[in-house]
Amino acid sequence: MRPVDKGEAPQEYTQYKDAEKDLEARLGAYCSFCEMTINHAPEVEHKEAKAKGGAELEWENLLLSCKYCNTRKGTRVGKGEKGKYLWPDEDDTFHAYLYDKDLPRLNEAYLEGKGREERDKAERLFDLLQLDHFPLTPKDKDRRYRSRNEARNCALENKKTLEKLKDSSLRKAFLKQTEQLALATGFFSVWVEVFKDDKEVRQMLISSFKGTKEEYCKDFE
Repeated sequence: MRPVDKGEAPQEYTQYKDAEKDLEARLGAYCSFCEMTINHAPEVEHKEAKAKGGAELEWENLLLSCKYCNTRKGTRVGKGEKGKYLWPDEDDTFHAYLYDKDLPRLNEAYLEGKGREERDKAERLFDLLQLDHFPLTPKDKDRRYRSRNEARNCALENKKTLEKLKDSSLRKAFLKQTEQLALATGFFSVWVEVFKDDKEVRQMLISSFKGTKEEYCKDFE
């Protein structure tokens, strides 16, 4: 899960939905949780649900979310309960999860070294959002799995092409294409996983996805 830096609150809000443009300007039009590109109607998500006493207008309580993650999370996190979970704008969510398979999963080796409390927080957020949801029927409208798979396939195809390019000028031109495709398809962590052995591409991805908290992503292991 991409760790992000929202920066300081850009302004005070009278309606929480007004924060959408500022969040998108700081973090890009991506879900803060599943990392899917949000093509239509990004949702301003309250980490602590406003319906359960969470701060409705405070920048620190707001993130961008796709409708699938926002619906799964619902109002289950009330005021004062934020500390039970990891959050991409507060914690090192980059190392907490793995994206080396079709479905994301907990990074057990990393979390074991962080202690039981950290693992429980990571697991609670994972389960809250059902990040490993797999659509079993055509009626299931949750697009996260399919979109993630499409992004992975794009990344793998781009990797194959880059590995064949020996001419530096051709590689440079194709790197730009890779950057544009990654930004269009989203799923930062999937792209970084596919290119984990290519330091140049990894750094490009970290720099290109605005708002990425770079200090957590430099060390991939």
